Amino acid sequence: MIVTAIFEAKAGKADELRKQLHNGASASWQESGVKSYAVHELIDRPGVFMNIEVYENEAAFKSHLETAHVKAFLGMLDDLLANPLTVYQGSALFGGENAKSSI
Repeated sequence: MIVTAIFEAKAGKADELRKQLHNGASASWQESGVKSYAVHELIDRPGVFMNIEVYENEAAFKSHLETAHVKAFLGMLDDLLANPLTVYQGSALFGGENAKSSI
C-alpha cells in the first residue's frame, strides 16, 4: 500500500513543519510494517512537503495511524498548515512485471 500526503505550511511555519515531519519520519522508520517513508519538499513550492509512504499492507497503515507520534503530529496540523492535509492511498499496479514497476 502506498500513501502520499501533501502538507502546505502556513506562512512562517515551514521550518517547524519540516522539523515535525523529520521527527515523524524518524519514528515511522522504526515501525515494522513501514517499508519506506520518504519526505520531500516540492522544488517549485518551498514550504510544501510531500510524503511518500509504503506499507506492507493496509493493516500496517492502520497501525501506523494509531501510533502516539502520528496522533501527536495530527494534533499540530491546525497550527502548521495553510490548507487541509491532502492524502492519497493507492495500491501498486503491474507489480513484478519489471523491477522498475514498484516503489
